[in-house]
Amino acid sequence: MHKYVKEMSRAPFDVLRNFIVYRHLLLQMVVREIKGRFVGTIGGIVWHFINPILMLIVYLFVFVYIFKIRVSATGGAGASAIYLIAGLFPWVILAEGLSRGTVSLIENANLIQKTAFPNEILPAKSLLAPFFSYGAALLILVIYRIVSSGSVGIIFILPLVIILQIFFTLGLVFLTSTVSIFFRDVMQFVNIVINFWIYLTPILYTVSMLPEWARTVMYLNPLFPFISIYQSLFVQGSWGQSSMFLLSLLWTLLFFVSGSFVFNKLKYEFTDWL
Repeated sequence: MHKYVKEMSRAPFDVLRNFIVYRHLLLQMVVREIKGRFVGTIGGIVWHFINPILMLIVYLFVFVYIFKIRVSATGGAGASAIYLIAGLFPWVILAEGLSRGTVSLIENANLIQKTAFPNEILPAKSLLAPFFSYGAALLILVIYRIVSSGSVGIIFILPLVIILQIFFTLGLVFLTSTVSIFFRDVMQFVNIVINFWIYLTPILYTVSMLPEWARTVMYLNPLFPFISIYQSLFVQGSWGQSSMFLLSLLWTLLFFVSGSFVFNKLKYEFTDWL
């Protein structure tokens, strides 16, 4: 028992050390991941901005102007739009990173089998690419918030939330990408979870629209505190309830530590199963 506890406590630091040692390789692979998605297209990197803009237009039209979702009784369509955008972009980043990260090891089987390669880099680059792709949209929201409210506090809080979300998602990706090597049906399961997860999280609706029992159950949703903080930051200008930050920190530690442990424990068997 003591052995496993020691390995689990050491695993996150081993992963972080490899990220630091191979940081230049990680950056190169992230850039290659972004460029590779649009190779041969006429629009090129412009599609990075067209895709999220079109997605936003559809969601805003349906949920803000047709279903008339409102943040509060006094909040107008503008506040509701910001609320929707603030929750939607972090969700898209997580969903895309989790989807691509789950198959990152399988898709790079030749690289893992033929070279002494730091395997942690593969899930990480699949996760970080969406952050770079959609980060511009979050930056626009930050500028809007500062200009509209005059408060610059978001500049100091947002990076901390983003870092937590990165490690939270990375822990998830470590788990799913590792298990997918031994059970190839995991990718199908992940796709199903992603399709349902957005509706189980208050992104397209507000928590106040839920019955009391559902609000309590919502705390069991690992993504809920992250989305809540993003929405509070961009709508209210603060991170909201302190419990949301503590809960997001708890979920981050839980998934990153367990994910790193499982990945480190089984990565030496990857070549035998790929």
